[in-house]
Amino acid sequence: MHATGQAGGRLAFTVRMRADQFTMSAGSKEDSPGLRRGFVPRADGTEERTYGSASTGGFDAVEWSQRVAEHHGDVTEAMRAWLVETGRAVEDADIQYLEVRGWISE
Repeated sequence: MHATGQAGGRLAFTVRMRADQFTMSAGSKEDSPGLRRGFVPRADGTEERTYGSASTGGFDAVEWSQRVAEHHGDVTEAMRAWLVETGRAVEDADIQYLEVRGWISE
């Protein structure tokens, strides 16, 4: 993430947690503007949701590198805080899986 930020890159995330810990309707424009691919419901009561993509421009890796630094290098905690701050998750949300994808536009 830090190297992607230093190179001026962008990021996208996939988050998996219990469905009842998300506060916005899955696949809604409010939850993931510009990305209407939906979500992946799991038999265990969790959902995977994607935030950012190359087609939507993704997130600024410099900003996310700073967020992670503010959370003592904990990428998952930085994502949980963002989900709560933006009204996408309940305060005590527990991220079970987090995937981070980075790229540099040419």
